[in-house]
Amino acid sequence: MDIKNLEAFLTLAGSLNFTKSAEQMFLSQSAFSRQITRLEKELGCQLFHRDRRNVKLTGFGQDFLEYAEKIVSEYNRCVFKFKQVKESDISRLRLGIQNDLIDELFPDIIQAFREEHPDVAIYYSDKSMSNLINALLQDEIDCAYTLCHDSGNILDISSFAVAHCPVYAALSEKHPYANRESLKMEDLVQDEFIFILPDTYNLGVIHVNYLCRVAGFTPKIAAVVTSINSLLMLVNSNIGVAVIADTAKMIAPPGVKFIRIETEERPPIVAEKAILWKTENTNPVIERFLLSAKKILDQKINLSNEFINL
Repeated sequence: MDIKNLEAFLTLAGSLNFTKSAEQMFLSQSAFSRQITRLEKELGCQLFHRDRRNVKLTGFGQDFLEYAEKIVSEYNRCVFKFKQVKESDISRLRLGIQNDLIDELFPDIIQAFREEHPDVAIYYSDKSMSNLINALLQDEIDCAYTLCHDSGNILDISSFAVAHCPVYAALSEKHPYANRESLKMEDLVQDEFIFILPDTYNLGVIHVNYLCRVAGFTPKIAAVVTSINSLLMLVNSNIGVAVIADTAKMIAPPGVKFIRIETEERPPIVAEKAILWKTENTNPVIERFLLSAKKILDQKINLSNEFINL
């Protein structure tokens, strides 16, 4: 049984989204789908129900999930314990990636780092925002890649901002303001809001409440969800409106419209993609990883400047 196929299964079981899972494993969607198909063929049963809109575990898939988690966990423990190299030569980087974070830049950073440091073993995991912070503080991971607010003020955590992301109002195409180019927060005073749990995504309740409070009202709550995919589904159904970083555009259904929020910053930049690490973590690979990230950012800036000067 191929461990890569098991990792693909666990990733899909966690996200129930082929596109997102393939991106998290840095594979094309077709290559990722083949891994799932090979595992199902090997087991002789279907692990997922899938159609054009939904993916969910079958009964076999739910039963197999516990075994797969144990197998992958034990495999990773064995790799760490029995790797046949001198301890002084062991180099590893344990990366945690925030659930639902869709990003085009991070794969470039990973690729650059691997090209410069092929000797470093990279271990990936995806977690909620709060679980990433806990994993950093408990030395379970070395770095986390997140979409967060004010990462520089998290106790005992250092950060490097990779990108700043505008925050937009997400509305159903049926909403009266769906065809506007921009709106003010006070325009949404009569709407009900959809929030993401703060421990899943810390641009949730706290920061939306702040924007509403500045606009002079307290938001009415339509629903509280645990993922961006769920939020977008409810917005698409016109259950409520949401305030979310523009990165969600990449996975939003066609019926969800992103409207610029007018503030003094036009639009307000309150979200940042950032690499976080525990300040006291002495793993020398962290610094090398940050250098790769900075190099990629410099390349992007130079390309942007060249385009502007054309």
